Amino acid sequence: MRVLIVDDNLGLAENIAEILDGEGYATEIAGSAEEALRLAQSRIFAVLVTDFRLPGITGVDLIESLRREGQHPKAVVISAFSDELTVGAAEAVGASFLSKPVDVGLLNRVLRTARPCA
Repeated sequence: MRVLIVDDNLGLAENIAEILDGEGYATEIAGSAEEALRLAQSRIFAVLVTDFRLPGITGVDLIESLRREGQHPKAVVISAFSDELTVGAAEAVGASFLSKPVDVGLLNRVLRTARPCA
């Protein structure tokens, strides 16, 4: 399963990728939503793990942009800010929400059970 991890904190993204690679996922990393959209032009991702707060647009905006391009990956929004507005925005687009620091065991369980965003 191909997973796109989007976070401007590349150290965190690399950490998540390394762990998910060990679980059998094929991961790629983007440091911004714009980079993620470029990658998605040439690849289909089954799963998107994105930070909520990105330079430029939010992770929720990224999910909506991918939808407009015809991609509907399973989506997980991660954020250090788990306020009602952030969690609600993620849930409104059908994404799962996880707080930072990310519990990778929980992330793995969410990836196995998440449904594609409609």
